[in-house]
Amino acid sequence: MTEQVRWRIDKRLVAEAEAVCRKLGISPTAAVSMFFAQMVKVGGLPFRPSEFPALDEYGVPLHQAEAAETEAMAEIDVVRKAGRLVPFTGKL
Repeated sequence: MTEQVRWRIDKRLVAEAEAVCRKLGISPTAAVSMFFAQMVKVGGLPFRPSEFPALDEYGVPLHQAEAAETEAMAEIDVVRKAGRLVPFTGKL
């Protein structure tokens, strides 16, 4: 037995999600059903909401990522000041 549901969701988000479903070869109904089944199985959202999901995936907190960026930029600045910075041309 199924139930028809209706929610208000941003049109652009729906269109983008439908495009992803097409690429995956599933219907939006199947995708939502999978989401709900996983949510019931884990007793919550099947992912951790995050502004930076890639950082969460690799277990890196934002402050560590920002520190690594600061360190990398400092290294680049040293190389630039020494005149050893080579522009990337797209070819390795």
